Amino acid sequence: MFGEGFLGRGATFGADLNLLVQIGLGLLLLIGMVFARRGSYRAHGACQSSALALAIVMTLVWMWPSFREIYVPDLARGIANRTTVAGVAHATLGSAALLLGVYVVLVAGTSLIPRRFRFQNYSAWMRTLLVLWWITIGLGVLTYWFANG
Repeated sequence: MFGEGFLGRGATFGADLNLLVQIGLGLLLLIGMVFARRGSYRAHGACQSSALALAIVMTLVWMWPSFREIYVPDLARGIANRTTVAGVAHATLGSAALLLGVYVVLVAGTSLIPRRFRFQNYSAWMRTLLVLWWITIGLGVLTYWFANG
């Protein structure tokens, strides 16, 4: 995963792969939204939960270790440049998106969440999550661009 990348930005293979996977997951979320609008809720749920599961895997396998290796030392030394700020913003918003995604999937697809903690307006929560997710992807692209430019 740490060999030479393929997008021509001087990043590692893993960073290039992660960038493309995350953009693909964002597109999968949009496809899932189209399924929901057409009333295909089973396909919608499959798209959204698959995207969430793969995002969690990529976060644990690639993004969290990279954040610890690259940004935590800079933060400990008080370095606050555009790359560090973009990386921290991406990590913060991405963590919120993942946690909200897990909550939405648990509410929409299971009975594990007690009734008093469940939401009723699915559309508002899911739209909010989709926007948050795409802002996070944008920050990830910005972080990738700054770190490899």
